[in-house]
Amino acid sequence: VAAAIKEAGFYIENEVVQSIAGHRAEPKSVDTGRLMGSIRTHFPKPTEAIVDTNVSYAKYLEYGTSRINPRHHFRNTAKRNTKKVNNFIKNKVDAII
Repeated sequence: VAAAIKEAGFYIENEVVQSIAGHRAEPKSVDTGRLMGSIRTHFPKPTEAIVDTNVSYAKYLEYGTSRINPRHHFRNTAKRNTKKVNNFIKNKVDAII
């Protein structure tokens, strides 16, 4: 299960990067490439993957401001891939069983 969670976490990390790069439904958010290069996956528990960034302005791109429309790179990626990730993990577990 832990291996499946790791693979799923890295898959979502890549999908967020693709979203930021403009290869998904959200508008491109690349100026310097700093945000795109900062996306990382952490595994605080064997059954948990967290995809995040330490770039301070990411929250403004994600949620928007009075001048910037929200781009929802993280939220839309999670929504778009929830079923796929669940099936991915289920298939990995079923293969072991």
